[in-house]
Amino acid sequence: MENLGWLQGSVVKREDAVQLLELAGKHELLSEPEVILVVASGSCDIANSSDPIVEFSIARYIDRLDGNFTYNKNPRRLQCNLESASSSQVHIELKAHEKIGIQKDDIPEGIMPNFEIKFTQKELDSYVDWLVARYRRPAFPTEFDRRIDAVWDKSKRKKLASKVSAKLMGIYAKVYPDREISESENYSVDLLAITVPNPNATEKAAIENFINQYKQALLDAGMDVGTNQIVNEYQVSVGTFKEYKRFNLDELSYKSDDPLPSEINLP
Repeated sequence: MENLGWLQGSVVKREDAVQLLELAGKHELLSEPEVILVVASGSCDIANSSDPIVEFSIARYIDRLDGNFTYNKNPRRLQCNLESASSSQVHIELKAHEKIGIQKDDIPEGIMPNFEIKFTQKELDSYVDWLVARYRRPAFPTEFDRRIDAVWDKSKRKKLASKVSAKLMGIYAKVYPDREISESENYSVDLLAITVPNPNATEKAAIENFINQYKQALLDAGMDVGTNQIVNEYQVSVGTFKEYKRFNLDELSYKSDDPLPSEINLP
């Protein structure tokens, strides 16, 4: 497969996706003309003969992007903008639980990636991070989430987030101590907002207002708030980034019972 150009993030043509979906027993998807497949397996795994399976994400063409689901903001849904040889924009949506696995030996010979449509490097990085994040499940302590929810309604928080989501890659927090605490203890928090490069003044002001509302909620919850930074994605070091966790739009905590993606079912 490697010799044919298959890599992580390769897009499968609709007519070829139909064959693979039939192999996986996903007959209910054959009537959806917008369904395609994206290679989820790592490029090294594709090339390695000792790994007999290729995993694919089920994707669907969509008319336009919703900023709430771009840049890996949501652990369950991801929307991406793909490059197209026709110069028209192509948008897709993926859901974390919708994946299939196909034995390499069962994949029909001659099936090639769709070279007319592909991920940009930035969108591919977002897709790969999204896949990995589903299993890392970075989560804040449940008590930390509970204290925020007590002073700031989650639905209002999401509504505000939707207004800045097109330019905001995420709101992050460094929490100490990063564990469950008793009622008599307190959290200390540093906040970090990461934006796309070069938001305009109006967009940056809206993002600043949003992170300030996070700060106020933390203060209202009795927490100590330290630094409060807004930087673009090229201004944050790897070392700094590793110290923070992101607030997901549907916040995860240690006690959340949200399901991980289902195991790959082989035909």
